[in-house]
Amino acid sequence: MGQIDTTVWEDEPVYVRDAVFEPIDTPTAVAEVARRIRQAIVLGVLRDGDRLPAETELAKRIGVGVMTVRAALSELRADGLLETHRGRLGGSFVASSHMAFLSGSSPTNPETFRNQAQVLGGLEAHAALLAAALITEDELIILGELVEEINQPHTTSEIGVLNNRFHLTIAAASGNRLLVSEISQRRAELYADAFALAKVELPLQPGNDAHPGIVEAMTTRDGQLASMRMWEHHEFTMDGVLTARRG
Repeated sequence: MGQIDTTVWEDEPVYVRDAVFEPIDTPTAVAEVARRIRQAIVLGVLRDGDRLPAETELAKRIGVGVMTVRAALSELRADGLLETHRGRLGGSFVASSHMAFLSGSSPTNPETFRNQAQVLGGLEAHAALLAAALITEDELIILGELVEEINQPHTTSEIGVLNNRFHLTIAAASGNRLLVSEISQRRAELYADAFALAKVELPLQPGNDAHPGIVEAMTTRDGQLASMRMWEHHEFTMDGVLTARRG
């Protein structure tokens, strides 16, 4: 086979070349298991004090060896996300101090955060477009209840969990499992990074004021309006986090 003629790339935008030839990041099985559990904690699927399944059950469910799960749990304990209790009722539990880990972690730079937020915004705007046509009455009721609950007095972490649940309910209503998986992963990463960037209480409440309008658009099956409002919601929230960082 002949050598690749790289001169054909000279006229391509630099971002295209960088995307094609960026370093490959293939995580180990331990890192992937840790990432999934970390994602569940950040999104509020696993909450303060929740007990994880036994190591053997986790290994069977995820499809890895017990030693892999054990190493992943050890990594999460070192990060302060899990704690271990001994005895008959012992096991691995979500640490009540896990939010301190989020706010104390090292953030990406603001430009990278903005780029990541725009990608998530695009994904969730498309999810809203699809969901407006497919969402069930039961799912609309759930969204309405979440909107009401978010507006009650809560801590920042509690509002964050409710906010994540709101967005993931819309993603699930899109009927696209790949979209749900991608949104879940990116939302967990971005949420943790937002805490680290702001270094203060996240400005979540003003952004949450957009939720009723998104639900209204879905109730009327107006996908274009739901998508537009979701995108504007993302832009507003992203600007709030970056403003808090500068302040």
